Amino acid sequence: MKNIETAGKLLGTAIGLTYLLFFEGNEVYQWLCFAIILITIGIPHGAIDHLLLNPITDRKNLIRFILKYLAIILAYLAIWLIFPILALIAFLLMSAYHFGQSHFIKLRLEKYDRLTYLSLGSFFLSAILWGDFGYTTSILSNITDVSYLNSYGIFVILGTFTLSAVLILANFHTKALWLLLEISLLGLFLFYLPLLLGFIIYFGFWHSLPSMAEEFEALKDYLEDQKIKNFIQKLLPFTLMSLAGIGLVLLFFYTVMAVDQLTLLFFIMVSLISAPHIWYMNLFLDKRKNQY
Repeated sequence: MKNIETAGKLLGTAIGLTYLLFFEGNEVYQWLCFAIILITIGIPHGAIDHLLLNPITDRKNLIRFILKYLAIILAYLAIWLIFPILALIAFLLMSAYHFGQSHFIKLRLEKYDRLTYLSLGSFFLSAILWGDFGYTTSILSNITDVSYLNSYGIFVILGTFTLSAVLILANFHTKALWLLLEISLLGLFLFYLPLLLGFIIYFGFWHSLPSMAEEFEALKDYLEDQKIKNFIQKLLPFTLMSLAGIGLVLLFFYTVMAVDQLTLLFFIMVSLISAPHIWYMNLFLDKRKNQY
């Protein structure tokens, strides 16, 4: 699966460079890439959470899992409705931690692992958000005015990068140089891409695909002969349910919301399914970490 991860990163880089060289400003290209990557990699990587801790799940355990998942979603939805700014901050922090964690799936951190996850994920998120801050502001204006934060972007980006670099060096010393080079180039790359394209390239090829590869490795002994085919089949039910749910909600509000409002609504729905996913994925990766 390592070859698939490398191929995915090369493909993501090619998509971004193609945009910068030939399609800059083309919204159709951005949305097309966004939809394809989300449907094929982004949503599916969280579609087998019910198998991560227990690959052999009976009907009773599946129902229990679904009820827990829905309870977390409903609780978080209540926070979005009552305290939207708090919900937004929570989403950014959860995402930062989750994204940072996926960079160390095969690398064991001996020191400050949680802080390293949070700082590295915050670096990539800040590069994406402040790299296209005009669009970030237009989306979040439906919740709160963040335009005053524009001048702080460079400090957040450099600060989170510096902290991440120090923590990574503390763990890996000179062996960390190639990792720091990749982080630096990726952050710069994401900064110059528009928000939607930068987010989906990072989310798809630097987060979702490595996570999916690790899920496959953990489950392959339970997938019988046609492992890849069976793995895809296990991804399909909750993938299709998630896509159908998100699609129906967006379709319902399509005629009464502007594009930036629909984009915010989409990210809110992503945050709702991300909250339980991040919880289960963290337990899964912690369990896997002890095996390396």
